[in-house]
Amino acid sequence: MKKIALMGHIVAGFPSFETSLKAAFGIAQGGAEYLEVQFPFSDPNADGIVIANACEVALQGGFNTDLGFEFIAKLQEKLAQNNLTTKLLIMTYGNILFCYGVKKFLKKAKQCGVYGLIVPDLSLHNDEKVFQKAKKIGLENIALIAPLTKPKRMKRLSKASGAFVYVVARNGITGDTTQIDASLLRYIELVKKHCEKPIALGFGIQSKEQIDALRGIVPIAIVGSAFVRYIDKICKEEGEISEKLCAFTKELLGD
Repeated sequence: MKKIALMGHIVAGFPSFETSLKAAFGIAQGGAEYLEVQFPFSDPNADGIVIANACEVALQGGFNTDLGFEFIAKLQEKLAQNNLTTKLLIMTYGNILFCYGVKKFLKKAKQCGVYGLIVPDLSLHNDEKVFQKAKKIGLENIALIAPLTKPKRMKRLSKASGAFVYVVARNGITGDTTQIDASLLRYIELVKKHCEKPIALGFGIQSKEQIDALRGIVPIAIVGSAFVRYIDKICKEEGEISEKLCAFTKELLGD
């Protein structure tokens, strides 16, 4: 079976600080090579209802940017204690960086051992030099490519991006299932033709079957809403959340 890396996703502070920390650790235990730690935002315009609701719960619980960095630091410590090497990326929106201070945010992220950033609403050349500053400080700022992105811009985004590019599988918001069909495969081939960086494919990837269909096509599959939905579900049940998230992650990877 061809190898594919998994990027998981949690909303920090959903449904609580400690529960989301346990969930994040479980995903790492399950074999996710990357984990998006979303710093919740009040108007997450790229996110569907599942993640938007999770952000709202976290914010109502008092979650803020400083707690986000505390969350990252505690998770890094827990990963190190268990010899886990999952790379952590902060996923959030531009307003969070601007309100905190871009330089201060990037410096704090680096100090916490963050691997990279995903900021969907900061486009290249309209990003207050976040791409440039992140690269200078040693953070992988990940550019997004969408179905309507022109080939010429794909090349620019690939060049500016960090270690890989985040390819949005379809137009719209997160949450709905994406069909791994001929149209999507043609789109992926177009991106490959114009991008020198590896592809991480996200938006609507929710099952082992989808991930298996992407093996040998993209090196990284991103699962977001499905993790957040599962966290919400198991919080209403009995059992250890880290163990359940570990098992769910292994199931997605076919382990």
